[in-house]
Amino acid sequence: MDYIISVLLLIVGFVFLVKGADFFVSSTSSIARKFHVSPLVIGLTLVAFGTSLPELAVSFIASLTVAPGATADIAMGNVVGSNIANISLILGFTALANPIFVSKSIHRKEFPYLIFSSVLLIIFAVLFQVNDVIVWWEALILLIAFVGYVYMMIKTGSDTKVENTEPLMAPKKALLLLILGLGGVTLGGYMVTEAASAVATKVLVSFFSMDISKATTLVGLTIVAVGTSLPELVTSVVAAKKGENDIALGNLIGSCIFNLLFILGLSGVVTPLGINADVLVDIYIMLGIFLLTIFMAFTKQTISKLEGLVLVIIYAFYIAFIVTRAFGITFF
Repeated sequence: MDYIISVLLLIVGFVFLVKGADFFVSSTSSIARKFHVSPLVIGLTLVAFGTSLPELAVSFIASLTVAPGATADIAMGNVVGSNIANISLILGFTALANPIFVSKSIHRKEFPYLIFSSVLLIIFAVLFQVNDVIVWWEALILLIAFVGYVYMMIKTGSDTKVENTEPLMAPKKALLLLILGLGGVTLGGYMVTEAASAVATKVLVSFFSMDISKATTLVGLTIVAVGTSLPELVTSVVAAKKGENDIALGNLIGSCIFNLLFILGLSGVVTPLGINADVLVDIYIMLGIFLLTIFMAFTKQTISKLEGLVLVIIYAFYIAFIVTRAFGITFF
């Protein structure tokens, strides 16, 4: 009976995700044209922040519920894992759905800020370590950097004019669809993650006789990490299919910056963020994937279907790496 309920939640969750993403992209595109704001700016801010709500919920709750004197390791792992999924798995699938044109604005502003955010995290993780944690004042600097990012986006939006002949939605309808879309992708992501985690854990324990702690670890490294990124996946693929490439790519870049600066900053102000050797390796992997993606974007100003396939394959290797690492298997 529990399996049936979990499968039903999984199906309903996917329905919420798909329809929510459809509403979200349509409404945000209309709002952008209404106020003469670039769809890229909308994707980098409103859509990106909205689709990052699952990561925010997981990380912030983790920082609030840790035992006194402990560190919020889950918050750090969730953000780094989600960012790797965003720029390898999700961007890869989005490019496979429709090749993504990369505007000059992204090369000039967003890509450099993404690298800046990653390097800032590495600097705090390596050079200013206090007991292998990111402490409150380092987290506060991350939040200040996030405020700078939002200011840059607002200024960019005010300087950008958008011309489009498509009919606009009525403001009330656009706002209603925006709220419904945001609620749909958030609730859908939660339902899919919880249902898939429950089913996978039970299968691993019941049919493979795996220890419950190992099963939970494996599911957390794979399904939960991807699950909290499902809103970005569905929203970006739907946006790409609708021809809204700026929203698709802007959503992913904005989500990564939001995760690194706002979510880690907010979580770290509440509770110190643990940095162990494994997480540090993952941070370097994340930065490497970012740099590879930027290199791809410079070739013909487009992330092609072939490059999208390469990114998906890279994520598959990353999953294999963290799963074997979790079980203490080494090949060197």
